[in-house]
Amino acid sequence: MSSRNAVKDHHPECGYSLAELLVALGLAGVVLAVLVGFFTHFHRAAAMQQASASAQQSARAALDYMLQELRMAGFDPLRRAGAGIEEIGAGGRKLRFSADRCDQPPGSAGCPQPRPDGDLDDAGERISYYFDTGQQALRRCLYEDPGTFGADAVSGSCQRLLDRVVANPGAIPLFTFFDEEGAQITDDSERDRIRSVVVTLTVAEPGGAGRTVSRTYATRLRLRNIGL
Repeated sequence: MSSRNAVKDHHPECGYSLAELLVALGLAGVVLAVLVGFFTHFHRAAAMQQASASAQQSARAALDYMLQELRMAGFDPLRRAGAGIEEIGAGGRKLRFSADRCDQPPGSAGCPQPRPDGDLDDAGERISYYFDTGQQALRRCLYEDPGTFGADAVSGSCQRLLDRVVANPGAIPLFTFFDEEGAQITDDSERDRIRSVVVTLTVAEPGGAGRTVSRTYATRLRLRNIGL
């Protein structure tokens, strides 16, 4: 018998066993689950961070705008317009004030060169801010009709200044008023004693997965044109 026939070629078996495949699939599943969990957590965290930034930016911008106008409350250089705090609503949800700062009629493009004229019948001289709890909106209204003075409502030319406004923590009102001594004023009949106001604003933004992110900001403003 030749040596070629005496020697047989032996080849190892190729591939993996079923047990090895099951182990590999199990490990791959664990790794995949970890990756999915990581990216899900990252996505949620990013959404919450974005919602937080949006709420902060919205609340701060609205507060800055309101305070800029509130600083003019009671501006009456000619001493005959009767400008001042005209109404504080129940529960601190509404504030109406006036300032003699324009001599152009309502509907004008504005007052590029503001000039007091001794009355409050001109553009942007009577302003109302109102927290519309039903619509979760902060409204800014001009030329409010006397029919809604003293009511938990507003009329006139209104626009939404800010959406997604919610009740403040601890039932703190949107507007809190104080007299010269720091005593709180809640009765509209005592509004002539008001010398400062605290504006507290809470905005809630959707953060994904059915959650919301709320941010609250508060600022105290001395009404420099009132009580002079």
